[in-house]
Amino acid sequence: MDPYREYQDYVVASRLLVALGLSREVLSLAQYARLRLKRMELVQKGWMGRLESLDERLRYGFFSNPLKLKEFLKRTAHAPFWASPLAFEALLFPEEQARLAYPGQAGEYYLGWLRLAHLLMDPLAFEEALREQEARAQALPLFLNAFHRVPGP
Repeated sequence: MDPYREYQDYVVASRLLVALGLSREVLSLAQYARLRLKRMELVQKGWMGRLESLDERLRYGFFSNPLKLKEFLKRTAHAPFWASPLAFEALLFPEEQARLAYPGQAGEYYLGWLRLAHLLMDPLAFEEALREQEARAQALPLFLNAFHRVPGP
């Protein structure tokens, strides 16, 4: 996976958790990169038992793990962000929303992951939904402000 896309997914997941009162942390790109390198080092050394807490902090697989998502959705069923793609995009800054190809694009992408949890018992529907997610991912730009900093005078 593209490391920038991975960081963007991390930030969106973190903002969601912060908005729901389930976390207080959103790492900067540099902080995230350091932890990601530490994770790679642990994997290379075969220290898999030490990955769980690091994976949670990195929100590793937050959107792409249907079993974790299913449990998360049970706990947050009434979150206002699930109402629509535009409601989900309340997690983005206005400048980030402006970088999308159309209003609701990011919301469609992230909400698209949520339906995978309900399709686990239907392999054909799951595969089709996964293909749709891959197409959405290809079309979704890197919209985070962290990727669009303009140096000052």
